Amino acid sequence: MLRDRLRVLEQNSNSNKKLNDEDKVNMQQYIARCYGSLTTFNVLFKNKEHWFVGEKIGSE
Repeated sequence: MLRDRLRVLEQNSNSNKKLNDEDKVNMQQYIARCYGSLTTFNVLFKNKEHWFVGEKIGSE
C-alpha cells in the first residue's frame, strides 16, 4: 500500500503545473530514496517472501 501511495505522489508531482522541472526532479529523487529505505528495511524480515521489492517489469 505504501508503494502505491508513493506512485500516486510521484504521478501527482509530475503532473503538477505549479512545480518547475527542478522541483519535479527533486521530488522524484526523494521518492526514489523512500523506495530505497523500504528495500533497506528488508533486513528486519526473516522470510524473503515478506521483503519489499521494486517493480518487476517484463518478468511476468
